[in-house]
Amino acid sequence: MTMTDTAAPYWQPLFQRLLGEMDGRTSPDWQADETGLDPTLYIDPTRFARERERLFRLMPLCLGPVDQLREPGSAMAREICGVPVLITRTREGHVKVFLNVCRHRGARLVVDEGEPCRRQSLVCPYHGWTYRLDGSLAGLPRAEAFPTVDKHMLGLRQLPSEVRHGMIWAVLDPAAPAPDIAAFLGPLDRDLDAIDLGGHRLYRQHAIKRAANWKLIVEAFLEIYHLTRLHAGTIGPFFADAVSVSDAVGPHIRFLAARERTAEIRELPPERWSPQHHGTLVHFVMPSSLFIYHPDYISHLGLFPSAPDETLFVHSMLTPDVPEDDKAAAHWARSFELIDGGVFNSEDLPTCEQIQRGMGSGANERLIVGRLEQNLRRFHVSLDAALG
Repeated sequence: MTMTDTAAPYWQPLFQRLLGEMDGRTSPDWQADETGLDPTLYIDPTRFARERERLFRLMPLCLGPVDQLREPGSAMAREICGVPVLITRTREGHVKVFLNVCRHRGARLVVDEGEPCRRQSLVCPYHGWTYRLDGSLAGLPRAEAFPTVDKHMLGLRQLPSEVRHGMIWAVLDPAAPAPDIAAFLGPLDRDLDAIDLGGHRLYRQHAIKRAANWKLIVEAFLEIYHLTRLHAGTIGPFFADAVSVSDAVGPHIRFLAARERTAEIRELPPERWSPQHHGTLVHFVMPSSLFIYHPDYISHLGLFPSAPDETLFVHSMLTPDVPEDDKAAAHWARSFELIDGGVFNSEDLPTCEQIQRGMGSGANERLIVGRLEQNLRRFHVSLDAALG
């Protein structure tokens, strides 16, 4: 993977700290007290309602790569946290995000979710009201029956959105101001540019609903204590056992995990240290996005809860280039099957579902969080601050 020239230094201090952790536990996390988490955080409907309103309706959400809609004149529907969302790419190439709701009687314009489709226009299946891909109302049958309707005032309700780093970011409240994603990301904005996120292309995407609280899934990707154990038959052997360094970056988190070849950097100049080959870099963006930098591709995980015990898990695999031949396509297909099928959907997510089923059993009055899991503490501190 090619890094941008301006960003090479930022992970070098992380690697220096990581080498220190490999030699001995010296980080402040290792001195921190063990903490606990209340199981009701994952099952209480009142808590979930607050999260939905104060996090998922007010914060910018990363809806995935702009490459989801490669062709001008296309649209894709998806329900995000209970909100019907429609993403379009106009014939001029502009990406827009709307509520997937007809302005007449509220029917969904695109019923099938998750697959982009070519569209000349958006036609409501109920009464045939027709909208252009820019959201404007093009026409309605028997217009004489609506003498007071002003077509210019009844376009689709647009959601505030921005394309940045090749990703679509949107706020689910149509009355919210336009998001400033660079300001929202803070220092992570520079991080994502440094890793050349925007230079990658969508290879494949898989969306699936899982029976687990969204926070359990986030937590599974914020700690590596489980890595060599739960993933012993897949990716575990590629990693050192539970060695990582982390930073809270505003409400977000940046951390670097040691791989089996991290020690090689002791013999290399710092400019050759790679956050993919010599470690695994992860960015968590509040409230529920994760970017994981594998040796030759990037995984974006978007988590969108619809209930305390149900989360839409959307994994987008981003590669440096579109596969140019069958050999390259076969390589990426194997990589996707390993990480999405073999790791995420066969190991991480089923474990989260098992935990969810035990949350209300009364077995644990508190969930123990040890010194190797301090990112969970950071995550919940940021959640509590955002929830007031």
